[in-house]
Amino acid sequence: MTDALIRSVTAVRELFDAAACSCALASPEGDSLTFMAADGIGAEEVIGVVVPVGRGLVGWTAMSGQPVAVRDVGDDSRFARDIAESTGYVPTAILAAPFFDSAGEVVGVLEVLDPAIDTSGDWPLAVLGTLASQLGAIVAGDGPSDADQRYLAIGRQVVELVERR
Repeated sequence: MTDALIRSVTAVRELFDAAACSCALASPEGDSLTFMAADGIGAEEVIGVVVPVGRGLVGWTAMSGQPVAVRDVGDDSRFARDIAESTGYVPTAILAAPFFDSAGEVVGVLEVLDPAIDTSGDWPLAVLGTLASQLGAIVAGDGPSDADQRYLAIGRQVVELVERR
């Protein structure tokens, strides 16, 4: 599973032209998240970091079950600067989306740090949410569904169209 997660976060980082991308999985008790895969700046340092649910943007995303886009983390009280500093990289912007198991419980969070693409509007979180749902399938061992594969292709096309504007 870890290799699939690493390949996934690498592809997402490239898609968003981001400085870094990471995936944190919820503990069986659901009270913390552990960063299991990452790519980009600070990737090695973030692997294994445990964050309580509710702490930082990753923890808030897991707790709320809602995606979030923060374009200036310095202005957001949910941002856990100490966690970022411990990785050697403090981002300016973060996009995060939860992913769920078949029972609807949050099993992880996909984060994108400092995307270089235009993140105005709702489309970046919609694309990230679709990609996060694929990670949920990978974590569950089911692999991405045919619908998820189609959504991924559509997501890539949307990014290409927006970038051409």
